[in-house]
Amino acid sequence: MAAAIAALYLYNLGGVGFLGPDEPRYAAIGRAMAQTGDYVTPKLWGAPWFEKPPLLYWMTAAGTLAGFSPEVAARLPVVLLSLAFLFTSFALLNHEFGFKVAAASATLLASSAAWIAFTELSLTDLPLAVFFSLAVLLALPLLRPQPETRHLLWRFAGIGICLALASLAKGLVPIALALPFLWFLRRFWRCWWAAFVSFCVVALPWYLAVSLRNGSPFLKEFFLKHHLERLYSAALQHVQPWYYYFPVLLLALFPWTPLLAFLVRGINWDQRRRFLGAIFVFGFVLFSISLNKLPGYLLPLIPSLFVLIGSHFERTPLAHVSRWWLLPCAVLIGTIPLLAHILPASLSTGRFSLLAAANVSRVELFYVAAPLLVVLLARRAWAGWLLVLCVVSGGIYLKAFAFPVLDRHVSARWYWSQIEDIHGTFCDGGMNRDWIFGISFYRGEALKPCGTGKFDFAIHSQGRAMPTIEALRR
Repeated sequence: MAAAIAALYLYNLGGVGFLGPDEPRYAAIGRAMAQTGDYVTPKLWGAPWFEKPPLLYWMTAAGTLAGFSPEVAARLPVVLLSLAFLFTSFALLNHEFGFKVAAASATLLASSAAWIAFTELSLTDLPLAVFFSLAVLLALPLLRPQPETRHLLWRFAGIGICLALASLAKGLVPIALALPFLWFLRRFWRCWWAAFVSFCVVALPWYLAVSLRNGSPFLKEFFLKHHLERLYSAALQHVQPWYYYFPVLLLALFPWTPLLAFLVRGINWDQRRRFLGAIFVFGFVLFSISLNKLPGYLLPLIPSLFVLIGSHFERTPLAHVSRWWLLPCAVLIGTIPLLAHILPASLSTGRFSLLAAANVSRVELFYVAAPLLVVLLARRAWAGWLLVLCVVSGGIYLKAFAFPVLDRHVSARWYWSQIEDIHGTFCDGGMNRDWIFGISFYRGEALKPCGTGKFDFAIHSQGRAMPTIEALRR
């Protein structure tokens, strides 16, 4: 099963160019670090860029120095980090709750839509989720009825290191999410200093170095704008209603969303599980009251939620789970090949479109039917694991079918390859942010607005539609 999931993650990593505005920006910053050797100040096209801390940029720089293509250099380190976390989390959960809970939790997480999607992209959300979740898992033995007190200071030091790495991935976010630690670990308050010292040793050198080198511009941009203003300012253009994360959560757990019902039955809500529940609920409420919201913000909460869902199997073996629980999951898995049509059409227009799935091939009908046949015909002891394999095979098919379409119609990589040999200079005549940052990455320098000088060609776009070129009069 682990090999199958690794194959899904690693398959065709460079099959599509960078997507959205963030992937090409972050990749450009990491590439610049590798080229200049400056690993302190993140720079986008030569100018300081203080939106995020450097961990993802360092990972991309390592991939670049290893000689990989731009997409693989940026994405492969994230995939390897995800796989390392899944193996580590399984080991920690196996020690804490036993094999059945560990296997179910890690496998469900690894095959969920949110985890797969953010493993495939070079964004800061997965490194944050990995290291914050490791801190959560390291705290669990301290909450047993008879707490694990051996090597207590080392355990708190490990928690501090994980939170520090999470902070190097996404700033103060993991510190805010860790507030429930203070209540649940209050009996060990004399050991908190070990976590604080290890956090400072790992995280503070970069924060001090970048502050000393850049002064108030870093402090204002990083802390005030991209932390505090996200809570209340509409200027960051990610404003969503308070209920935004309820449907996002249902999509994030796909295709295992129906298993949320396990949370209300068959779980022993001891102190460890109450801690996991508090981590999820506190983070969910915190993100919901913030004015600016993005789907990836929920990712660090998802591992804790899947541990709770997996806890259902502590007392109920998989072989005893009713087929009626697996059937709705099988129906959702059967829609994965249809997403191969829907995803490119929806991303290229910015609107969800079911019409793109109108023409279904025989191969896709097989992928639709396979999970249903598994639930109806396979032995119950095998059904759950076979459904995970259906997710893997469906995911590989989706990548094989959808990536070439996404590359041609959504990513800027193919578009730039068609126009890069045109003699003359280009400018931004009004484009979507996805196209601006994507084209800038693949041309190797920022695309300037047309009003800032004399240019030969202007590139325009309407929304997310493919850009067009206009020849300018000289």
